Amino acid sequence: MRVDFGGDEEFNAPIDKVRSFVMDIKEVASCIPDSSNFSRTDANHFTMSIEPGLGVVKGSLPLHCSLESKGKDNYTYTIEGKGLGSEVSVTLSLNLYEKGNSTGIKWESSINIKGIMGGIGEAVIRKITQEYVEKIIANARQKINEG
Repeated sequence: MRVDFGGDEEFNAPIDKVRSFVMDIKEVASCIPDSSNFSRTDANHFTMSIEPGLGVVKGSLPLHCSLESKGKDNYTYTIEGKGLGSEVSVTLSLNLYEKGNSTGIKWESSINIKGIMGGIGEAVIRKITQEYVEKIIANARQKINEG
């Protein structure tokens, strides 16, 4: 099953501050709800675990993650995991742009799910994913404002 999301978010911070945040894999990972066991492999790669809490699917899902710069202010996070009878891959593209004294982030995400989690149903996956996305954005906004 494939689920696509996207949006355009505004952050009340200069682009340099938002760029630094987006490039800090530990800070970005800390915004993901129900995550644990963060471990940096190198400047652009890390592992972590999440507890997806999708219906009857309970437990920890290990993830391998990477950040790639696609040019100035264009970044892609790739996340892949296998476990809990499922395979998950996520691609998140971020495009930063100046918006007056603020910074905009246009984002697109594609999630591919196979196995048990994929059998839960697209409507449920969309609802849960939307809730996760909202929490991640709120957490990122708070960290950027605090930092």
